[in-house]
Amino acid sequence: MSQYHHGNLRNALLTIATELLSEDGVHSLSLRKMAQRAGVSHNAPYMHFADKEAVLAAIAEEGFRLLSVEVESAISHANTTRLRLIEASNAYVNFALNHPNHVQVMFCPYDAEKYPSLLEASQASLNRLFELVKSGQEKGELISGDTQAMTKSVWAMVHGVATLSIAYKTRALLPEKISTKETISVFIDCLLTGLAP
Repeated sequence: MSQYHHGNLRNALLTIATELLSEDGVHSLSLRKMAQRAGVSHNAPYMHFADKEAVLAAIAEEGFRLLSVEVESAISHANTTRLRLIEASNAYVNFALNHPNHVQVMFCPYDAEKYPSLLEASQASLNRLFELVKSGQEKGELISGDTQAMTKSVWAMVHGVATLSIAYKTRALLPEKISTKETISVFIDCLLTGLAP
């Protein structure tokens, strides 16, 4: 007999799938393993997920939604573009450190037509950064120019810090710094100030 009521089996399966990602990685994840760990029949997961890709897409979507919540919370009290970018970036890196299993599937290629809610969640996350950059331009706190290119530059840098932090821990990037936020502040300042003399 299943230990999960059908109403929460989907969420339980996602939690189990995330644990399995941590233990064995994407390649060994299977709906059969998920079912075994959940104590349900091998066919039960197929009531919620068509296949393994659908499980990964659901984990990715959950990741983008969690990330958006954390970013919104982080920037809620910041009153300048620089501080908002630092807080948003810090939230992004901390999210990656706290949810590395989500991150490993969030940026895989998925069919947008098959997973429209995933596309919506991922786009909303990038759009929020775009809004921060655009607002900074409108306030004169950032230079005018191609807002999309500037947004993607910030995103690429922060994502790089996040993935390097997962692999090597933040101190490998700036060993003299003692916190993720201090590390992020240095990188954001480099990006905003520019490297030219």
